[in-house]
Amino acid sequence: MAKDQKANIISGLSVGKKLTVMVMVMLIPFTLITVFLLYNLYRFGNSYNLVVSNVAIANQYNLEFREKYDAVLYQMVARSITKDHINEELGLINPDDMTSSVRQSFDSLLTCSTSPNARKIAESVLKLLSTLDDRCNDINNNIIEGGSYDVNMSALDNDIRVITELIQERISEYIYYEAGSMEVIRAAMDAERIRVIRFIGMFFIIFFIFVLLLVIYLSSAITHEVDILVGEVKSEQINSRNLELKLLQSQINPHFLYNTLDNIVWLSEGGRKDDVTGIVTSLSRFFRTTLSGGLDYITIRQEISHIESYLQIQRFRYRDILNYEIDIPQEFLEYRIIKMTLQPVVENALYHGIKNKRGGGTIRISMHYHDSDLEIDVEDDGKGMSPEDTLHLQRLADGLEKAREDNAGFGMANVGERMRLNYGDKYGLKIESEYGKGTIVKILFPKEAQ
Repeated sequence: MAKDQKANIISGLSVGKKLTVMVMVMLIPFTLITVFLLYNLYRFGNSYNLVVSNVAIANQYNLEFREKYDAVLYQMVARSITKDHINEELGLINPDDMTSSVRQSFDSLLTCSTSPNARKIAESVLKLLSTLDDRCNDINNNIIEGGSYDVNMSALDNDIRVITELIQERISEYIYYEAGSMEVIRAAMDAERIRVIRFIGMFFIIFFIFVLLLVIYLSSAITHEVDILVGEVKSEQINSRNLELKLLQSQINPHFLYNTLDNIVWLSEGGRKDDVTGIVTSLSRFFRTTLSGGLDYITIRQEISHIESYLQIQRFRYRDILNYEIDIPQEFLEYRIIKMTLQPVVENALYHGIKNKRGGGTIRISMHYHDSDLEIDVEDDGKGMSPEDTLHLQRLADGLEKAREDNAGFGMANVGERMRLNYGDKYGLKIESEYGKGTIVKILFPKEAQ
């Protein structure tokens, strides 16, 4: 009886009201999906921000703690000044205050670090700080008691400087392990993306069945509604394609990040503080463009700024062999291109052209019209390739062969695949090379203003 009454109520509704009911029924699952996606976005965003914050905190001590602490202890020994008077007599920071600041930071990092290895390193830093305080107190007590200068200087060389060097090494290791958590977060995001796609796919299957039954029930009265649903299906296909593009694009960042972090560690160990500051600044600009507020397309101006940051980073390591020239006329700067198109191509020119040539060389980036399309040329006067190697790389870029992530042509294959997915098979990379003279990669894409 109750079911019959409900059926009569529904059948008595107008088409407009039936559509309203359908929208309300649809609204509930869509709201749940939206909340679910927003929650995951918030969760992964917080995880990423936490890693960046932890690395930034550790990095400030990685750049200056050892040098400043050793300098203060040297002044204490050289001038026979106790740590309690070092500030009023020389204006230097009490070494206890210096270690206390580091200890407070690493106490915090110990609880919020995302990597188990990073937490172990944080514990090691805290233990080394306690040992450092003990050795500092030994020197301080010896100064108070009028002890030998030679004894204190020996303690400075054999104890203090050894421990501060170990602390700096541990801080560098902490940054390495904690930054590695970004890859873990990315992998988790990829896995979550696949689960979401499957869930949405199942949802739309059920939704399609529901709509089909509703179309049969309402007949010609809701034909227009069917057209809207078809449009939604097409939109979902586009979204699936965009997800594939984002996956391809995300595979480039970790590879470059690892190399850059290795450079930072290498420069830091060499005591090149100014270079470390410069490379971190360039890295910040590089990833600011990489993120681009979630946009897949950016202007040529932004892409050029992105590749300049990349080349500036590489110059810190290859300054003796790497030169570059960028010649992009003003009229092209507001056209749009898929972001991170140039970086893999330039990286290939550096590592497999310039780096392998005795005396180094120059990478030149230029741009011009190609009929009704646009073309960017990346040219190097490096080692060049044989016809066989050139053909192999061209086939990778055309998607005719598959490259592993550790292969030399992975980045080129990645760019070629993304361009075909975005622009069609007409566009992509054309590679020309002559062994002993150099290589030119021509990037063809359609004109699309911002």
